Order: sequence, then C-alpha cells, then structure tokens
Amino acid sequence: MDRRLRVGVVGGRRGLTLARECQMVGMEVVAICDLDRARLSSASSALGAVPYQDYDAFLAHDMDGVILANFFDAHAPLAIKALKAGKHVMSETAACKTVAEGVQLLRTVEQTGGVYLFAANYPFKPHARELRRLYQAGEVGTFQYGECEYLHGFSPDYLTHFGQEPRHWRSRVSSLAYCTHSITPVMYVTDTLPTEVSAFVIPSDSSPESLDAARRGRGIAAVMLIRMDTGAFLKSLHGFLQGEQEPETSWIRIHGSRGLIENLRHGDSRRVRVRKEEWTTQSGQVEDTVRDLVWDRGDDALVCESFARAMQTGEPPYFDVYRGVIASLVGICGLRSLLRGSVPVAIPDLRQEDVRHEYESDDWNGLEGPPK
Repeated sequence: MDRRLRVGVVGGRRGLTLARECQMVGMEVVAICDLDRARLSSASSALGAVPYQDYDAFLAHDMDGVILANFFDAHAPLAIKALKAGKHVMSETAACKTVAEGVQLLRTVEQTGGVYLFAANYPFKPHARELRRLYQAGEVGTFQYGECEYLHGFSPDYLTHFGQEPRHWRSRVSSLAYCTHSITPVMYVTDTLPTEVSAFVIPSDSSPESLDAARRGRGIAAVMLIRMDTGAFLKSLHGFLQGEQEPETSWIRIHGSRGLIENLRHGDSRRVRVRKEEWTTQSGQVEDTVRDLVWDRGDDALVCESFARAMQTGEPPYFDVYRGVIASLVGICGLRSLLRGSVPVAIPDLRQEDVRHEYESDDWNGLEGPPK
C-alpha cells in the first residue's frame, strides 16, 4: 500500500488524542464521529476531519480503518459493524461487555479477514517494554507468580464527581470492569493468558451501605487472583487507592524461577529493578540492580504504529482480537466470581469453536455492576 492510510475516529475525547497520534505516525485522519455536537465540532476543526453524528454515514466514508474510543462498554457492536463494512478496527478497552459479544466479535474478525487491534497502551509503557525484554531474554527464568497494579490516588471530593455526568460509562460499570490496564502488561511481558479468576471488591468505607455495595461490585478498588495458562498466578489490584505510582500509574512484579523483575514502587516508576540470588549468578553473589530507561516514543504512538503496520502487512498485531477478548473477559468473569462469593470462575477460551457454541447465547452484561 503506497498511499497514506486513511482512518476515522469515534469519540471526540480520548479519540482526539489517538487521532493526533495517528497523524504523528503518518496516517491521515479523514473523519470523526461523536454524538455531542459541540465536542464533534471542536474535534473536527482540530483534526481537519469530516464530522459525523450518524455512525452508518461515518462508515460510508472512504477510509481504511476505524478507531473506536467511544464508551468503555459499547465497543463490540461498533467494531462488528465496521468490520462487516470492510474497515479495519482499533478498539479501546473493553472489547466486549458479554461473553456472547466476544464470540460474535471473534467470528466476525475471522469471517471478514479484517485487522482488529485491541488498543491496550499500558503494555507499551517504557517499564513494561523493558520488563518484557528482560523476561524474553531469560533473565529470570520461568514465570511463577506476579503482581500488578493500576491506581489513582484521587481525593474523595474528586471521586464524588468523577464519571457521574449523565450517561457516563463509569457511572454504570462495576469496579472489576476496568482491569485491563493492570493485567495486559503482564500478559505482554510473559506471553501468558488468564484462564481463571477469583475477585473481590474493596468498599469505600465501613458503612453497611458501602459493604453491601462492594459485595455487589461497587467499591473503591478491586483485587483479583488470576490463574494463567502456564499455571502461574497473578494478583491484580486496580482502582482508586492512595499510593499512585509516578510518573506511570502502573506497577508490575514478576517472580521467575531464577530471579525477580519489577518497576520501582518509589521514585521514578519507569526505572526497572532486577534481583538474582547468589545461586543463580556467575559471581556467586546476590545481584540487585536498578536500571534507568531511555524514553523514546510514547505508548499511544506505539499502539497507533502497530495498527498501521497490521493494516499494511495483514499480520495480526500482538494484542489481536483473541488477546483483547480474553483480557476483557477477566472483568466479566470477575464480577461473576464476586457475585458467587468470590469463588474461582473459569475464563472461557473462545479460541475453541466448541467453547464458543457453549457461550454464544451468554448475553449477561458482566461489565455493568448492580445498581447503586
């Protein structure tokens, strides 16, 4: 493909950021779609893109791909429609809100042959990329246990208003739903997939109302214990607790069979620590080092580059539809676990057609927490 790739964007908030990154990596942003007239007008002017409020009209625009940055729990129907219209898709998280949507999305990608990129950006943060490099080089052996966090230390006053505007998706999803920023970096570093989850929600305080809300999926943060497909375990924590990492709101720790790697909890969270016990080193001494990383390109730019490369070559991106759906199912199955008393719940492997048949009618909305 000699000409510049042409893309359209859905969502004038987060979508505007991604659209600018697409322009920076050489793509042409030709159309933008949003329901809000004022936001649409502003984004259209900023990008020099044709504005649309109607999604069908937007899809009729001459373009190669669509970037979905609309509501968190409303991506799958738009992705499916775009793929059937002959467009490649880059979708923000979550990939689906029900297991049935995941089945339909997987089948549509396979039937159309279109590119689907799950726009997980946290795996492409500098510390996550360095941790992957170290792990893939065999520095710490085989993945046995990991921990990951994605936290914001917002004030109570801020949280009172955060996401509470009419129709905002944060006002309706459970505290378990937004787990992808914590777990996808570990999936990327170790090349593993989640297969089972036990989930818990932390209440915002000790009042009876807050305790009851947490049992139903509404709280200040969520904890998950996840079994990976290699037998390793991962503890994930995400939400609004004090102790936010800086400058990256992400912490990853990987215990391997021959050492440990993590980014720093204190100081610059982009710095990476490697620890090896004396029995694993050539020197026969404990080695505990911290490495400074060179900041090059941003994570959003790398995601957009991956989308462009996949459209140009036809090769699936790392976070393809399969990894995207599986990562999204962790939140869905996590809520199912919580509502059953935090028992382990299997994450269906929808790569298998017989498993798809079992879940193709499972339209329970696993992202939406019970009403407050």
